[in-house]
Amino acid sequence: MIVKVRQLLLRTVILLAVTVLIAGLFLLLPRHAQRQEITLADEAAGAAWLELHGWRTDAPVQQTAVMPAQWQTVSGQRFLALQQQQGLAPERYAGETAVRWRYPLENVASASWYAELWLCGDTLAAACIYDAETGIMRPVI
Repeated sequence: MIVKVRQLLLRTVILLAVTVLIAGLFLLLPRHAQRQEITLADEAAGAAWLELHGWRTDAPVQQTAVMPAQWQTVSGQRFLALQQQQGLAPERYAGETAVRWRYPLENVASASWYAELWLCGDTLAAACIYDAETGIMRPVI
């Protein structure tokens, strides 16, 4: 009887230790940026939002585009991960018509760097900073 109680107590202690270990690992995992909804009424609001994050811009070029339905390529996956890192969710707008504002950046060394904002309605669906020559992308935030 004493052996069974010890075995039960040992199992309980092991289960408790594993539970504490798993909870500790969960707390150490990196968290994605909290999803947010940013509304930008016009190009000036977009420029102001970029400026809040340290980017000086010139007048943007506006185009109508369609948000991709899927991001299956390597660069598409990088773009999607970059958006999620900033708390944006372009996958919510998959296949929808969007307005793409492309702002030349003034406070970088090369004229090939741009800020790009994708809006569905007046909601910011995606944003990035990129070098048109090399294809290097980075977050706005």
